[in-house]
Amino acid sequence: MAINWLSYHELPDGLHKKFATMFAHAPSSKLIHNVSTHIETLQVNEHLLFTTTINDAAIENSFVCSPYTAYALYAQDELKAKVPNKLLQYSVLWIIKLLGLLFKIGRIDRNVHVNNFLLSTNPYQEWDGKEIAKITDAILLKYPKHAIIFRSLNLQQHQNLINSFELNGYHKVGSRQVYIYEMPYESWLKHNNNKNDLRLIKKQKLRYLSHQEMGSYLDEALALYNLLYLQKYSKYNPQFSINYFQACHRNNLMHFQGYADDQGKLRAFSGLFILDQTITSPLVGYDTKAPQKDGLYIHAINLIFKYKFESGKILNLSSGASQFKRFRGGVPYVEYSVIYLRHLPSYRKLVWYFLIFVSNKIGIPLTQKYEL
Repeated sequence: MAINWLSYHELPDGLHKKFATMFAHAPSSKLIHNVSTHIETLQVNEHLLFTTTINDAAIENSFVCSPYTAYALYAQDELKAKVPNKLLQYSVLWIIKLLGLLFKIGRIDRNVHVNNFLLSTNPYQEWDGKEIAKITDAILLKYPKHAIIFRSLNLQQHQNLINSFELNGYHKVGSRQVYIYEMPYESWLKHNNNKNDLRLIKKQKLRYLSHQEMGSYLDEALALYNLLYLQKYSKYNPQFSINYFQACHRNNLMHFQGYADDQGKLRAFSGLFILDQTITSPLVGYDTKAPQKDGLYIHAINLIFKYKFESGKILNLSSGASQFKRFRGGVPYVEYSVIYLRHLPSYRKLVWYFLIFVSNKIGIPLTQKYEL
């Protein structure tokens, strides 16, 4: 079995080469302001490629490559915004802050993230997991002091793969709940909310913008993304630069769509990331200051549904806006990361074990109870 670390110019043409090339000529922070990481690509045999990020101690990175941020900082923002029970909120906040101290002691951000495109949700190639042991050995040979992490595994698409990881000594840690859409258009349309959404979109009469047309609107798209993800939600979401948006559009790494009004102003957009049979939408934005009756969030999400039904692929609509997604046919599934720890010193393993317990026994049950 051949396992190699390839530089960007050695990669075969395709998505992984485009991604590696984009990050090859400048620090990652030039493209995503709050991401400091080193990017390599792991090739397994001829058919499997894994974009991989390597970190040592970049505390307060975006959560896309920092477990510290994901479980100690972003979690606080989520808890304050979505758990109404104040007594429960304060109790869990205390636990999260304790976790944060332990994370720093245990060097939790010294890790290798495999299959990490620095997005909130990282889709996977079709893979049965037979090479997990060899992949683990290859990573440990080069990075013997790093934890190994695979993110974005959900129980609908990856149950067998998660089982294979556990058989190879990995531990699963709950992350959040994501919403999967696999139904055909006819079944989706049976949900009254979807029918109402289509009527609203037709009534508003905004002009649809194709991927090609969106090239002239990328500055506006970035501003709308920032309004939603950074100002409304959390500064720990990826802080993309205009260079990132332009490179993704130019190289077709993301599929952009939008809606503009009759003055030519962008009102809503989505940017889709597609790998094999899975669609994700890491880039969404709309004018959050507009009246709710304009339905601009509905416009943005229906752009994603439009592509899903045209392509016939599975849609992973990530987390957040849970009631909205449920009412439109989204089925919730717990998402996990899997972590390899056997080679780490005891004090670092203990910190991870504590996180695994807190997340699986407290965090995920809270997520399911409050339908986060």
